[in-house]
Amino acid sequence: MQTNNLNTELEEQHLAAVKDNYLKLQAEIKLWQREQAPGAVAEFQLASASPFFTLDSLPEESIIDLWQRLNRVADEPQEKADLRILLDKFKNGEPLVNPAAARLQLALAGVARMICQHLVPNPGEANQPFGTCPVCGEKHFMTLLAPPVGKRYQQCLVCGYQRPVNASGCACCGSMEAKKQTYLKSEQYPGIEVAVCSDCGSYFKQVDLRELSVEDLVWEDIRTMPLNYAAEKWLAGQNGWN
Repeated sequence: MQTNNLNTELEEQHLAAVKDNYLKLQAEIKLWQREQAPGAVAEFQLASASPFFTLDSLPEESIIDLWQRLNRVADEPQEKADLRILLDKFKNGEPLVNPAAARLQLALAGVARMICQHLVPNPGEANQPFGTCPVCGEKHFMTLLAPPVGKRYQQCLVCGYQRPVNASGCACCGSMEAKKQTYLKSEQYPGIEVAVCSDCGSYFKQVDLRELSVEDLVWEDIRTMPLNYAAEKWLAGQNGWN
C-alpha cells in the first residue's frame, strides 16, 4: 500500500511539472500570436477548397520564429539555421531525436490556430461530416457535448476549429453501427470518455461539458493519456485488430 501511495504521489508530481511547463509554453504562444498575427495573417492565403491549409503550407518563417521562442522558454535555445535543418527533416518524414522536436508540434499548432482564428469563418450550427479537420486536414480531435442538451461538436486539437456534428456515430469513420462502438470510462476522469470503433479501429475522446468545465482541450488530452492506453489495449484484444 505504501508503494502504491508513493507511486501515485510521484505520478502527481510529474503531471504537475508537465502542466507547469506546458502552461509556460502556451503563454509564450499566445504572446507570439498577439505580436505576429497582423503581419502573418495578411500575407497568408487560404486554399479555395478544404482543407484550407495543411501544416506543410504554413509560413516557414513563422514556424521557425515561434519554435525558437519556445526553445528559449524551455532553456534550450537553438539557432534558426539549425531549426530550419530540423524542420526540413521533419517535412521529409525523418524522425527527429533532437530534444527541441517536441516543441515543434506546439509551434505548428500555434501558427495553425492563429491562421484559423483570423481567416476561417464560423461554421454556423449546421452539422458537418465526420472525419479529418476541414480546415487543416489533421485527424487529431476531441468531441464535445455542450450544455444544455448535449449538442455534439468536434474540435481539432491542432488548429482549434470547432464544428457541429451528428449526435451519434464514430467521429473517425462515420459508422452509425452502435454495436461497433464502445465507450470506455474511468472514475479518475469524470466527464471524459474514450470512444472506440471496431469498424475502423480508431478511437477518440469525448468530453461532456455538462459535467466538466474545460479551459484547454489539449491539456485535457495530455492529462488523460491513460485513456489512450486503455483504448489501444481494448482494440488489440479485438479480432482483426491484433
